[in-house]
Amino acid sequence: MKTGTATIIRLDPEARGVVASAARISTTEGSALEVLKKSDGGEKDLRLIGKVLASGHRSVLEHQVLSIAFDDVSVLVEQFAIEFRLASFTVKSRRYVDFSGAGFVVPENAPEGFSARMEALFALYGRLLALGVPREDARFVLPYCFRSNFYMTLNAREFIHMVRAMLYGRGSRWAELRALGASLKEQFERVYPGMIGEGEPVGGTPSVPDFQAGKAASGCARLLSKPDCSLLLDMAAKFSGSENKPDSLLNMERPRALELLSFVFSVRDVSLACVTHFARHRMQSPMYMPTLDALARGNYVLPETVSAIPEAREAYEAAFREQAVFAREMASRGLRPEDAAYCALSGHTADMLFAMNARELLHFFKLRTCERAQWEIRAVAIQMLRQLRACEGELFDGYGPSCLVTGHCPEGRLSCGHPRKRGEEDL
Repeated sequence: MKTGTATIIRLDPEARGVVASAARISTTEGSALEVLKKSDGGEKDLRLIGKVLASGHRSVLEHQVLSIAFDDVSVLVEQFAIEFRLASFTVKSRRYVDFSGAGFVVPENAPEGFSARMEALFALYGRLLALGVPREDARFVLPYCFRSNFYMTLNAREFIHMVRAMLYGRGSRWAELRALGASLKEQFERVYPGMIGEGEPVGGTPSVPDFQAGKAASGCARLLSKPDCSLLLDMAAKFSGSENKPDSLLNMERPRALELLSFVFSVRDVSLACVTHFARHRMQSPMYMPTLDALARGNYVLPETVSAIPEAREAYEAAFREQAVFAREMASRGLRPEDAAYCALSGHTADMLFAMNARELLHFFKLRTCERAQWEIRAVAIQMLRQLRACEGELFDGYGPSCLVTGHCPEGRLSCGHPRKRGEEDL
């Protein structure tokens, strides 16, 4: 059985001199370039960096940037990583790539029968494809232990935060994450020895939930709170000396006033796969339902492409019913509760709570209400937009896909060919 890896593929040792210079500049005479010349990139710089970090000034590490290649790790690891919002990610798409041969991760001390069940789910994925179900919908039967590949780029401060979470924080409950964290720590400390430090893994384990068979469910969004948009935009206009008219704001080169307007949404019953689409929007404050809770509740999405083929629908829905029985059996035979999360299927639904400001919502709706967007997140995004228009129509009537907001489509040859206009019913 192959082992997933996390490899630092870019870490410029010369940037250590920049980190040390950042540690010096606030207390050293001279220009920025003159201070940089004082760095030797060696032991003197390391001692200074260590001293500054020990005093709590960790922002100097943000001048060191690194990239990581995650190879053949579970999608559970992917979900853990992309929740670190001060980073950039590129993930192999399950909408377009055939994952029949992706393989899966077997958790530590998994009872007999675990691998056989996962192989059966991969066989079902292949069967759905053969029946004509698109890859983006067949993927919902893939278990959360299937292997993923992605790149991550972040600064050293956020990197240390993530690695410590893997080794000593919430990720330390999973052997896979601990092993990846230990590997990343070893690689990083070749350049920054001792900077990550030691710690004790968090104690306690979740209780074994009551796994339910669940039912087919559709995602729904609810606007929970909103600001006084008129008041804030009027105040912002006085500071900026510009108009606060919606059309002007939406097409400004720097629409900072929109960042003052924060909206809180609750989204229920979107697939675990859809949750990752939401998580890729970095400028938000999100809270996610744990994967284990999504599995325990048992609800799942039912794509129209599956529902339209009786044979596919029967096998698809049976997979979710059987997964509840399987998870219950694995737990009774000693599978740790946290490792039961590997048994979740990508189509199991979860809930989330998040706040986005109006500037990020503009970006979100440009992408997610587009005809090219994945159908599930598009449906939820349209619900969100309709609620915003109902309470703040003057501003949000101008929100929507890029073609509506800017007047042109960025999709090139992949364009749907039907540019949207204000007032159309489906938006």
